[in-house]
Amino acid sequence: MTSSSIKDHGQVVKLLSGKPKYLETFTTYSPAHRFIIAEVTDHSLSFSVRDEDGSIFAMALGTNPKILECDRVAVSRGVNVDLESFTHRADWDFYSIDTHEFANLDKAAETKNNEEIKELLDRDAPNSSVWPGNEEVLFWGEIREDNLLVATGALVKWRTGEVMFASIATRSEYRSKGLAQRLVSQMLSSANSKGIAHVGLGVFAGNASAKRAYENVGFSLIGEFSSYQRKEI
Repeated sequence: MTSSSIKDHGQVVKLLSGKPKYLETFTTYSPAHRFIIAEVTDHSLSFSVRDEDGSIFAMALGTNPKILECDRVAVSRGVNVDLESFTHRADWDFYSIDTHEFANLDKAAETKNNEEIKELLDRDAPNSSVWPGNEEVLFWGEIREDNLLVATGALVKWRTGEVMFASIATRSEYRSKGLAQRLVSQMLSSANSKGIAHVGLGVFAGNASAKRAYENVGFSLIGEFSSYQRKEI
């Protein structure tokens, strides 16, 4: 396949049908109504989308991918491209899993106590991406000990329609007890019962304990990325 610029979202999906990891990344991070353009080759994928605030986000995957015009970009970690015009922001990994294997597990207890969730996130996960009251939240799962909320997390529906985990947090004094792993497994059972067949999540690359927990649950690594912000002139 030679390099081709494509402005039709559906055509990109068809071209990526034999590349499941590229396809999943594209369908997760590129909503059709905000898609701008993609460049597809045998060994790379680049695409851009326009965010709600008018800024442009791009991704560049594979070998020597093209960096499209954008304000922010996520690239395959370690990729050999010119990023002199950008400032590094973070390294993160993208995982996903099917829910059918969790159908017979106990389902997660769901919490609607926004104040308790907020207190836990403020205390132990202040950089969480999703908070109580955010419209994309499908539900919050919980684990309690002696009626104290000790672990929580959200399943959210992204603008692409894909379902993702977000804001998974454990009270600091209850860590290293496998609570996050148990909560995620139970929430996957709940997701399956709600007709959700597949779930993804993003995690900071340096968060070894969280990645180990997700891998123990059965999540598969889809991609390792570095995010960059264009430098102000």
